Amino acid sequence: MKTAFLLLSLLFAPLCLFAETFPEISSVFDGSETLKNAQFSAYAKYAGGEEIVSINPSLRLSPASVLKLFTTAAAFDLLGPDFTFETKIYYSGEIKGKKLVGDVYIKGSGDPTLGSARLSSVPDLPVLAKSWADRFKEAGISKIQGNIYVDNSVFSGVLLPWRTSYQNIGNYYAAPSDGLSVRDNSYEIYFAPVSEDGAKAEILKTEPEMSNLSLQSYVKGSAAVRGENTFVNFVPASAEVQIFGSVPLTSAPVKISAAMPSPAAFMADYFKRALEENEIQVKGAALLNSPETYEDKTLLFSYFSPSLKEIVEYTNKRSFNLYADTILRSLSAYGGGSGSAGEGVRKVKEFLESMEIDFSNFDVFDGSGLSRDDIIDCKMTVEMLEKVLEKPYGETFMHTLPVAGDPEDAGTMSRRLKYSSAAYGAFVKTGSLDRVRAVAGYTSDYAGRRIVFCSLVNNYYGRMRQVDEVHDAFISGLSDIGLNKKPAARQVKK
Repeated sequence: MKTAFLLLSLLFAPLCLFAETFPEISSVFDGSETLKNAQFSAYAKYAGGEEIVSINPSLRLSPASVLKLFTTAAAFDLLGPDFTFETKIYYSGEIKGKKLVGDVYIKGSGDPTLGSARLSSVPDLPVLAKSWADRFKEAGISKIQGNIYVDNSVFSGVLLPWRTSYQNIGNYYAAPSDGLSVRDNSYEIYFAPVSEDGAKAEILKTEPEMSNLSLQSYVKGSAAVRGENTFVNFVPASAEVQIFGSVPLTSAPVKISAAMPSPAAFMADYFKRALEENEIQVKGAALLNSPETYEDKTLLFSYFSPSLKEIVEYTNKRSFNLYADTILRSLSAYGGGSGSAGEGVRKVKEFLESMEIDFSNFDVFDGSGLSRDDIIDCKMTVEMLEKVLEKPYGETFMHTLPVAGDPEDAGTMSRRLKYSSAAYGAFVKTGSLDRVRAVAGYTSDYAGRRIVFCSLVNNYYGRMRQVDEVHDAFISGLSDIGLNKKPAARQVKK
């Protein structure tokens, strides 16, 4: 490998600033005890220019959340940054006086932000439900003779992230990508305080109320844990939920987040209750139903999501799995398909093919990177990111990534690389799974030339922080190219 670095140095000898930098950047991987016997890859090049670092660039590795870059870039390309989801509320029959003699239909669009508390531009679920109820009042409806139906048929297939581990199912970060998502498809479970080691933690309540679920706690108090160490599990589409693990001994209730087994069914029940709380009587039931046609029904009103740009920004900066997996299915649903994850993956491959990128090492099963079976390579990732910069949305997409060292940024990178040349100038998507750490994105050298990079590390031995330090040194080294003399105390280049 040293021979390769020497050849690279000789190749770029006329550009003196490269001669010493390349081996220094590459050596952060070779010199790490944490990466001993691990599988790792690193690749970096100037946008539209020469290679800088190339270590096992085509090695097939798990990317974790770096996969979100492919999902969200394909969405910008196929749907456009200004795309919005439209949830439609219909009714059948007719309004006679103040009575709707017919049924209500909520037709899901795949909007992952419906009723979310994560985006400031989106009303949370109670506010959203009341505003919808007010629209019924404005139409003069105070009684609904029929049922409240929710239609989530815009997506198909298994709605859970495919090939995720059994332990993940039921936790908020592995929530199903429902065609009618609501409240980020999650809810909170509160446990009563536990004061004795090994004593059972009883469930106090859920927020919101989950009347259609049966919850069973196998959680115990533990003096050995500081924070909750629990996982929630359910059989797909089942109302039987089990919680395992431990919570710390405390005098206050402990809260965890869990995934809704059927978000659409919850929404049907919740909205029926919201109508009744707003003095609109509902005689019928709350049910799931997917009519063959809406031509015989009347559109009462539509609700629009924030722009895809805003959704993608939250997806990448917060690395939110649900939004990424929903976007993947939307590539199919709004591209003439059935809204399955598999068809979404094919759309991403078509996106790569359109840019003439070799995607033979792109073998994935979701849009978020939650599955350990997802496989990509660094070279393909860098080529994709490089060609995205040439698109009309290139700069917009780059700014959806976390910004290194910027305390005002929402991403996890805000706490890293604070005192380096990369601070404020590196846009980095991170990825993390058990024994997986990954980074990919953009930075610039000290002269302002744009660099695209990727590094994937699998099956390492040690702490996550130790791998992060290697990656930070890698990114910092790229940003230092052209810096003739490093200051004794690194200053932020803002």
